[in-house]
Amino acid sequence: MVDPRATPGKSRPLQCRRTLRPGPHCVPKDLGPTGTLKARATDEAPLYTGDVLDLPERYTDLGRIAEGGSGEVRRVRDNVLDRVLAMKILHVHHVSRKTRKRFEAEARVMARLQHPGIVAVHDVGVLPDHRTWYTMKEVRGRTFLEVIDELHDTTQDQGWNFRRVLANFQRVCETVAFSHNRGIVHRDLKPANLMVGEFGDILVMDWGLARDMSVWAEEEAEPDSLSDGDHTQDGDVLGTPSYMPPEQASGDSEMVGPSSDVYSLGAVLYQLLAGHPPYRGSTAYEILLKVLSGPPQMPWGPGIGGPEAADLWPLVNHCMEREPEKRPSAAQLVRALQDWLDGARRLEQALEIVDDARALEPRINKVRSEATALRAEATEMLEAIKPTAPEDDKLPAWTLEDRAAELERDATLVETRWLQTLRSALNVAPDLPEAHARLAQHYRGRLQDAEERRDPHKIASFEALLRDHDRGQHAAYLNGAGAVTLVTTPPGAEVLLHRYVPYGRRLVTEEVRSLGTTPLVEEPLEKGSYLLELRMDAHHTVRYPVNIERGSHWAGIRPGDSEPTPIWLPPAGAIGPDELYIPAGWFIAGGDPEAAEVLPRQRVWVDAFAIDRFAVTNRAYLAFLNDLVVAGRPDEALAAAPRDKTSHRDDGARLVYNVCDDGRFSLKTVDVDTRTRLPPGSPLMFVSWHGARAFCEWRSGREGGRWRLPDELEWEKAARGVDGRFFVWGDHPESTWACVLGAHTDDPTRMDVDTFPLDCSAYGVRGMAGNARDFCENLWQADGPDTPGGLLRPVPADDDDDEYRSVRGGAWASVIHHSRVGSRFGARPGIGFANVGFRCARSLD
Repeated sequence: MVDPRATPGKSRPLQCRRTLRPGPHCVPKDLGPTGTLKARATDEAPLYTGDVLDLPERYTDLGRIAEGGSGEVRRVRDNVLDRVLAMKILHVHHVSRKTRKRFEAEARVMARLQHPGIVAVHDVGVLPDHRTWYTMKEVRGRTFLEVIDELHDTTQDQGWNFRRVLANFQRVCETVAFSHNRGIVHRDLKPANLMVGEFGDILVMDWGLARDMSVWAEEEAEPDSLSDGDHTQDGDVLGTPSYMPPEQASGDSEMVGPSSDVYSLGAVLYQLLAGHPPYRGSTAYEILLKVLSGPPQMPWGPGIGGPEAADLWPLVNHCMEREPEKRPSAAQLVRALQDWLDGARRLEQALEIVDDARALEPRINKVRSEATALRAEATEMLEAIKPTAPEDDKLPAWTLEDRAAELERDATLVETRWLQTLRSALNVAPDLPEAHARLAQHYRGRLQDAEERRDPHKIASFEALLRDHDRGQHAAYLNGAGAVTLVTTPPGAEVLLHRYVPYGRRLVTEEVRSLGTTPLVEEPLEKGSYLLELRMDAHHTVRYPVNIERGSHWAGIRPGDSEPTPIWLPPAGAIGPDELYIPAGWFIAGGDPEAAEVLPRQRVWVDAFAIDRFAVTNRAYLAFLNDLVVAGRPDEALAAAPRDKTSHRDDGARLVYNVCDDGRFSLKTVDVDTRTRLPPGSPLMFVSWHGARAFCEWRSGREGGRWRLPDELEWEKAARGVDGRFFVWGDHPESTWACVLGAHTDDPTRMDVDTFPLDCSAYGVRGMAGNARDFCENLWQADGPDTPGGLLRPVPADDDDDEYRSVRGGAWASVIHHSRVGSRFGARPGIGFANVGFRCARSLD
């Protein structure tokens, strides 16, 4: 008969030596219904029948410790050395001759194996009633099985952690390796035969089935019976089925050797990880059949020791190989466990270091919060003080700012220590998830800051660091894919996608593809800045920039709404030839660290409006003044006429234009005082804020609509687009692209508004980086216009309010640095300046 449960690749008859019947069901002769050997009498006499002990006079009986089917253990006092020992005594009438020999052999083996993991035998003898005994150190504690059960009991606070239990198991393996080196095989290793002492020592017990490989006799190979469950009983067949290697279970005693013990150690490790033996059943016979049928199921899960303990399952599998020669030695098992424990110790040390870093985090957050609060308080104090106020009035606010700067330095130093601590944790455990997670989150924040500052070098650096530390949590963020949702009224506009790409240090658009027609719902787009062209017959083409940040969805939802705001497609003629339509939506305002008086970076929603393509020219303003004169309103015209109040003439307010005999105004070809040309097509100069407002009112009456000056955030969006660029053309400060200092070969001067074609925004607005700055309609405030919930609600300044008005843009007499779209300036409303003009805007609602 061929045993189908034999090792794969090796078919051989099922071997059942002597006490096992050959055939499909190998059952020991004397196996009872529960797998326990039936009692057999012996020819030894006299029999011990009572509880009276006749011990050698060296020992005094102190009472029974435990009793089993084949003997008992008693506590005795060694009267010679005055110490308490345990005496193991064999019951003669319950055991066979072989059991007595094994009992005696156990004493000899234990005496021979002098090792801290094996109980020392001190004395041996035979009582007058023929019972054999030996004395040994009394072991107080509990079995390794109890420790394992406690480890897996989630209902109680465990006194042992996994690493400590595994370290004790490694000491067991060291003991077994020592016995193998001395030629001894245990043959019955299981958790119940391992005793954990009171002081953490662990001992390998029950050496009754041990084999001395150097003097092994044929009779030692003859099994008597199987054990029942997890307990080896009188006449057991060389082990316990749940932990028995297949060569031992099949009765192949010739194959039983050191590798058999390694298999049993693997079974113990299995139970340590899984909480139960590798094989389970209601009877010993049922378990034995499972052992013979094939390897146990390996859970391969994280188990009780956490994710790191999953690395031990391959070791279990290696130890429990079906073929003995494929198993490691006990010494190799010790080294493998030591490697794991060394890693676990390093992990534990690294986690302690992470805890040190974690303890610094509240301090960093607290100090930064205090610094932020102090800066906000200082800003509020300075806003309440006029710029012309004396130093003493500003000193308290400056003191708060200095204190905030000190706190920020302290936070930076603590954060540096935090970073060094986490890096040192990775030096100990390079794959530590907790350290990588914290560093990844940190570098993600730094990457976001770098992208907000549009710093390409730091973006590259922090992205590389984030990728280095990310373990998957930030994969979607790093991928950068986003989406756009776009709704128009009317629907059905074709959407052409253009992407902004660098060209000669400025951003230009390249057509990518058509996205189809509106509405678009979560159309996938890679991270980047885009321009969407919305085209529909009988409607103006709409330029609609979008900025797809990492993993973002550009949905165009106005603050307070739940659905995207439809983009209005103006019918043909609704937008004038010299004005541009700025669709409603979000844009990035402020945040440029090199801009003057810059606002903090924020996302702001601006409702749709139209703005002039060019600044108002001398030609257009003269038409306004002369129209007033013709209409019989010469006083109003004279009040609105540009005046150079910086002139050193006695009147202190020199008219910039000529006044003709008929009262109308004309343009001077060359300003006599400033020696600058005044081309008709250039932006006017020395106009007051009040004069600009008067022009808007006149235009509203003449053309219809509600013409006004733009709010400064409307101006910034029209100049900047939506992606946070620093200049209208991108991020590079190039003087030759705008009418600024550095663009002129001769003396700097104003030029026609259409002279510099590269001074053009994403919407097509011209001259916002140079030539003339623009008055805005709102008051200048340090913290900018009010934007509750991110929504801009323009608030015009009152005519009779003499506070500073916001001024935006670059100028012919300023350096390129002042052309940054985030730069902010202020000017008195009643004074004109040589570099300040204006352009008109109107709401579209």
